[in-house]
Amino acid sequence: MRISTERFLFGGGPYSKYAKAIASDAEKLVRGKFGSLPAIHLILNGDTSQLDHLVNTAEAALLPGVTPTQVNAVSRADRHSRSAYGQTSIDRNGVLIVLQISNMRSEMDVAETLVHELVHAHQLGDRGARALHLDYLKHVWGRKPMKPNTVSAYELLIDQREAEAYGAESLASQI
Repeated sequence: MRISTERFLFGGGPYSKYAKAIASDAEKLVRGKFGSLPAIHLILNGDTSQLDHLVNTAEAALLPGVTPTQVNAVSRADRHSRSAYGQTSIDRNGVLIVLQISNMRSEMDVAETLVHELVHAHQLGDRGARALHLDYLKHVWGRKPMKPNTVSAYELLIDQREAEAYGAESLASQI
């Protein structure tokens, strides 16, 4: 897992340091419970206005003819929460996880969110899941429409994955 920080003054504070310290343990827990994980780039972000931008930029790099500026201008409706703790999506090298460290209020917030997002990394990790998610991104960003029933089915899968990730947050108590 590659870890980097974005938009922090003075190194990101105690929750950023804590996230770095537990990342390997959280990764082992999720791998032990769910199976393989793809290559992961974990960004510890300190600026709430940058959360969407970081994920959108990674997704735009996968969509020929789309620039991050265009993507950020459109932005997905599910990505407008400045109070969000994290987001996960695919990127060129595997999966990108952005933890919004500045929103977190405790070490448990950090641990649970990291486990939650790592479960999403597992869910997006195999070739089939990655290809389906890329098709969905092409649809969302107006590059290649999906059939309405396919969109509905994928959005149901997203909801099921979200429930699974929330259910796994209790693993954080083992860190």
